[in-house]
Amino acid sequence: MGTNKKQTGIAKFFSRSAGAGKDVSPDSGVTPQSTANKNGDRQHTQSQRRLTPLKRSAWEIDNVPTVHGENSIDDVIDLSGTKETQLELHRKKQFRKALGDGEDSHAAALREVNERFSWLQPNNILDAEGHDPGHPEYDARSIHVPLDVYKKLSESQKQYWAVKKMYRDTIIFFKVGKFYELYEDDAEIGAQTLGWKMTITGVGHCRQVGCPESGVEEAVARLVNAGYKVARMEQMETAQEAKAARGPKATIRRQLTRVHTPATATGNVSVEAVHLMALHETPMDSHASACQESRVSFSFAFLDAAAGRFYVGVAPRELLVRRNELSAITQRALMTHNLAMEITNVSAAEFPDPKVFASGDKFQEVFKGLCVPHNIQAMGAGALTALSALCLYLKRANADEELATHAQKVVSYETYAGALCLDGPTLTNLELLENTTGGTEGSLFARLDTCASPGGRRLLRLWLCRPLRDVGAIEQRLDAVSEIVQRPSLVAPLRAALRAMPDLDRAHGRVRNAAAAPQQGLPTWALEAAQKRRLVALDTAVTAVAKAISILREFQSGRHDCSRPLSSTLLTTAAASAPDEHSPAVKTLMDINETLVSSDEPAKGSKTKGKPKAEHRSVSIHPEALWSTQRQSASESQHDILDREIAVTTLLIEKFNAHSSVWEGMEEALSTLDVLTAFAAFTETSCGETCRPTILPPASNSGTGAMLDLRGLWHPCAVPGGGDSTCIVANDLVLGGREPDSARTLLLTGPNMGGKSTILRAASTACILAQMGCPVPAASATLTVVDRIFTRLGAQDRIMAGQSTFLVECTEAAAILQHGTPDSLVICDELGRGTSTFDGYAIAHAVLKHLSSSVDCRLLFATHYHPLTMEFLGSPRVKLGHMAALVSGADATSDGHITFLYKLLSGACPKSYGLQVARLAGIPHEIINVAQQAGMKLEEKLQGAFSKKLRMPLRTEELQCLHDIVRASSIGPVEKLVEAWMSCGKDTP
Repeated sequence: MGTNKKQTGIAKFFSRSAGAGKDVSPDSGVTPQSTANKNGDRQHTQSQRRLTPLKRSAWEIDNVPTVHGENSIDDVIDLSGTKETQLELHRKKQFRKALGDGEDSHAAALREVNERFSWLQPNNILDAEGHDPGHPEYDARSIHVPLDVYKKLSESQKQYWAVKKMYRDTIIFFKVGKFYELYEDDAEIGAQTLGWKMTITGVGHCRQVGCPESGVEEAVARLVNAGYKVARMEQMETAQEAKAARGPKATIRRQLTRVHTPATATGNVSVEAVHLMALHETPMDSHASACQESRVSFSFAFLDAAAGRFYVGVAPRELLVRRNELSAITQRALMTHNLAMEITNVSAAEFPDPKVFASGDKFQEVFKGLCVPHNIQAMGAGALTALSALCLYLKRANADEELATHAQKVVSYETYAGALCLDGPTLTNLELLENTTGGTEGSLFARLDTCASPGGRRLLRLWLCRPLRDVGAIEQRLDAVSEIVQRPSLVAPLRAALRAMPDLDRAHGRVRNAAAAPQQGLPTWALEAAQKRRLVALDTAVTAVAKAISILREFQSGRHDCSRPLSSTLLTTAAASAPDEHSPAVKTLMDINETLVSSDEPAKGSKTKGKPKAEHRSVSIHPEALWSTQRQSASESQHDILDREIAVTTLLIEKFNAHSSVWEGMEEALSTLDVLTAFAAFTETSCGETCRPTILPPASNSGTGAMLDLRGLWHPCAVPGGGDSTCIVANDLVLGGREPDSARTLLLTGPNMGGKSTILRAASTACILAQMGCPVPAASATLTVVDRIFTRLGAQDRIMAGQSTFLVECTEAAAILQHGTPDSLVICDELGRGTSTFDGYAIAHAVLKHLSSSVDCRLLFATHYHPLTMEFLGSPRVKLGHMAALVSGADATSDGHITFLYKLLSGACPKSYGLQVARLAGIPHEIINVAQQAGMKLEEKLQGAFSKKLRMPLRTEELQCLHDIVRASSIGPVEKLVEAWMSCGKDTP
């Protein structure tokens, strides 16, 4: 192949070329050439090589154990008949030899294995310390290997179980020659997850599966993606080296290398961040035990392994907790939210008390090499404990060199600092990130997500979960979106460039994690593979950074729109984040780029072999850089050359990481531009009217009352983007005003399916979008800053947490009552429906009264308890509203048919029209008739239950009309007139 040249994003800066030769290794994908031997016979070298039996070739041949008898496979090929037929017959013959002549022999072998490993049965399991699962100190990560069993194992199996006893929760690939094997419980997982056939053979004569070394990377990745922890025990020397060092009977040394888990996978390519989190709980009442129902405080630290960042303080993939520490209320909370994560219980020693760090030696031991801030003690004792638990966990997984030592500096994480607080129930109830089935279709995130880059998508998710509270910062985002909408020529080339570039954040993270040199002592092939991954990661990051610089410079220069320079603060700041061409960062980037040699196939002379099929190029170091310090010695071995290559790569990575702050600034700038253009696209693709919201300071700061004024409001997820605007019914919603005594509570009634829940969600969504800095789906929107949104929506139980529907309602209501402020927005939908009518009404009445009078927050309260409308009819803090519907064909025997108008009108709705909705649902006519008669009888029995409603002589519409007439006149306070009329029972006023 000829020389390939690669042009980076900054064409005038970077270019590189390399020669590439062909590689005819078994995995290279190059078709082997047949050659003639001296007798003229054609020899297919690679094909014959694949058929040659190896001592551990139990999986090359349909996972059937190979037992060498009188004829080898090479002998079988020379026998009469087709090769395929003879080979199949030989396989069957070997299988029968391995397992016996019939099923009885196979069953007997299984029984023998089960008896030998009876200590692995669930009822016999003990941890490494001999504790059974009922013991408070039981460690599920370990297992007890009986001493008498251990003594009977072969030397290699002793190596395996010496490690496995401390890593029972980890699938261990055990290297034997050219193969990796899984034993017993691990073998069962491998058979189920990977589809491998299980055999009863091997060194330990146990259940086992396995694969050749060429397939282990894919197998590990599949198991990690399936949620398992996976490790490899590598051979640290060859058989010849072992015999030379320790005699002819020496066992090859093996060592546990990196433990890969779903939460610590540095090669993760998922758009979403995956976190490992350590949680530490401290009782706020020092006299209360951990199991008592007392208030507790939480400290946590979490790691985004793919990005190489530590935080101290998201839904984590794996949660570390100290065994027996969590209180009952915390355990219920974890079950309540049903997070898709694995909870790992660790010992108290792995959650060290901060006092142990008084010694500098202990601090260095735990945080060795980690860039911790000098004032880490100010983060609090609990946070320090959580962070140390993370570091010790990574040390156990042999990932501390890769992750902890070379991660970014530890960053303090302040929960909801400066952000609109959206708790778990609110994120779920409003379907901001996911729908009710766990997908994204129909969620607000899916509606907004037109991002062109993975980094933009991650930032959009963050902005959606943490809207702003700072009016100035919100206005800056709105200014940027307005400018983008007015200058569409800027958007198309920017989005095309973002779509084409690599994931800069992930590429940078992989380089950061590759800073540590491969573990010493690994076999040469493993070192070569690790070194190649480092070079590919560095090359990808350099390319991504170069493209990022190019994109930002083009955006800054206005190459695609020279009509006028950028004006909004966010856009100009983002464009200016690209370093100058004479800056040290760019010079370093150019030096690294000139040092690396990249091609579509392995570079000639490259020391990195066994290129995975998924790779599309090979990266090596330019020979001049490799030998710049001293001349190559003819006596240097391949291992010495590899060591030199590793050292040079480490130096290049250190140079690249020295400018991490510059690369991170560009990452943030590009992601910000991506999200802002997505906001502009939301405006352009919306089928209804959108507007720039007017954001006012919080009511608590301005001295005026909180307000929410939304005109022409509609829900952006109710109609797909680009849909028909004729199906939108826009509504006006006004809560509060400039005057402190304005009504900030809307008591909303209306028929089932009439749109009450939709308008509640639409109002919440509008506030979230406004404080994200995004246009709002309304004709106009004015609001004071919201500090927190509470939602009490839907009816659901939580069986795993032992919570009934009504308990869930009360729990959510309690959170509102405890934490609501005058700047909050509260959404309550049918509070109290999970219990009896009277109890539910009492709870609804009490909560509504407290929130409207004492808290005085913005409150949308939807209910089917119609007597509440009469209770609060005269309240100046509560306004009545209902969702309109048209009923036709009603008479003494029928409730008629209902047509939903989805329009918010003032006043109360007289009934919920449940029977009409039941008819729409298809309930038989005769059942509805019976229900109608039963309802009439029940209303008669409850004659005195809600007396005010039954004494009302006028329909709700008539009463509201009277209310408006009296208010427009100068007769006097309307509330007193209405109260006097109500007290007279049946006389009209």
